[in-house]
Amino acid sequence: MEGRKRHCWECLRRSLVCDFQVPGCKRCAASKTNCPGYGETPPVRVKWLAPGQVNSRQYKGKNRQKIGKARCESTRSESTADTQILAVPSFELQTEAHAQVQAFEYFNACIYPIQAQVLQLGTNRNVYKIPAAVFQRGLAAPDHIRLGLVYMMLSHRINQTAGHPDSKALAKTLYHYRGLMIHIHSLNDDISVTQKRASNMVLTGILVLLLADTQQGISQNWRYHIEGARRLIMLRGGIHQVAISYGALPMILSFIFLVVTADTSSPASNLLVQTLPIEELYSMLERYGGNGYAFQMCPTSLFVEIAKINYIRARASKSEMVEEGDLRKDACEALRRIYDFSFEEWANINGHLKEAHNLFFSILQSAVALYCISSLQTLGGLPPGSTLLLSNGYMEREILYGLLGKAFNPASAFRITGYLLWPLIVLGVQAVDGGADMRTFVRKSLTDLSAYWGTHSPLAAKEVLENF
Repeated sequence: MEGRKRHCWECLRRSLVCDFQVPGCKRCAASKTNCPGYGETPPVRVKWLAPGQVNSRQYKGKNRQKIGKARCESTRSESTADTQILAVPSFELQTEAHAQVQAFEYFNACIYPIQAQVLQLGTNRNVYKIPAAVFQRGLAAPDHIRLGLVYMMLSHRINQTAGHPDSKALAKTLYHYRGLMIHIHSLNDDISVTQKRASNMVLTGILVLLLADTQQGISQNWRYHIEGARRLIMLRGGIHQVAISYGALPMILSFIFLVVTADTSSPASNLLVQTLPIEELYSMLERYGGNGYAFQMCPTSLFVEIAKINYIRARASKSEMVEEGDLRKDACEALRRIYDFSFEEWANINGHLKEAHNLFFSILQSAVALYCISSLQTLGGLPPGSTLLLSNGYMEREILYGLLGKAFNPASAFRITGYLLWPLIVLGVQAVDGGADMRTFVRKSLTDLSAYWGTHSPLAAKEVLENF
């Protein structure tokens, strides 16, 4: 018995007769599967379960609920043993209809649980599972909306499983659906039709493409997408006019969020904020930005200050057209308002205050203050030679470093680090003078964020910061 040949683990799993070839059997090669070999213990593997898959259909009637409960328990126990069970679509997409259903189930099973962690900080109407009724209504949407969802879910899966053989195989599928979304189906056609080009669906399609390309790290021409959306919004009468149309508010707030955050990493001479009516932008932020609606739980008052800092930077880059005294007055007032912000007061007004909330809002306040000091002092908006401001900038950098260190500590109960990408980038810019430990921390945290959140954006930021 000891000389008896052992079947490979994949043939055992599939109840096939193995040919015992070394290093891998021919059956696995024929099915394009990596042969796991003939070791003493089964390999740790990821088992992808297609949506709706069941193990047995022989149980009916009253016993169904009991069997379902037992299956959930056995799945949990199996996941803690040799196999990590992920209730994830296989993405063997036979038709566009299959693709849309699997993308819908993937979002609810894999993306929503991670996003929902931010609900620790309070209500956020942007974070919810997609109800089946909403999905069914969405099937009537234009192709560039429906296929955009598939594209984003594939991108998320690829980024979360980077390095796994399956992720490389999915890349071909991703580009296929991106091509369908843009070139073969409706987006280009709708943009070319005068009556359709400024519709909510076309605007949403452009933003979906922008977000998906950014998530996957494909397009370096994201500003063209933003500029296209801006022009279409202006054709409709401006930001406010579009926002009051039915169903358009989330789209407009997402557009504003993208513009404001993108400007923080753009040259002062080429900021998007210069292309928008600034007072209308501030009005939109104040009127609709409450309750964590669109700005990743950043308190509206702090987010408004980021937009105002961007505008001061844009004005400072055209110093010959602006009085230096006016710039410095506006910059100093912005910094004062940032330091006057009380996260305890804001949290109490919004009905929640816990230790995790204090840490989160302290990080945001420190990051906005550091961004204000570093960006405006460089351009002369704040006195460039002020020893007090320089000391304050160094102190703020160390404070932010310490706060982010607590948030990203694996032993911490803090579970919403995905919403701290921007503060981490702000620290990364200052880490050039902050020492090797700080740079290592930023580099590792950005890498971890990319895998956890299924997006390439942190890796893109890491590459830029390393070159910087």
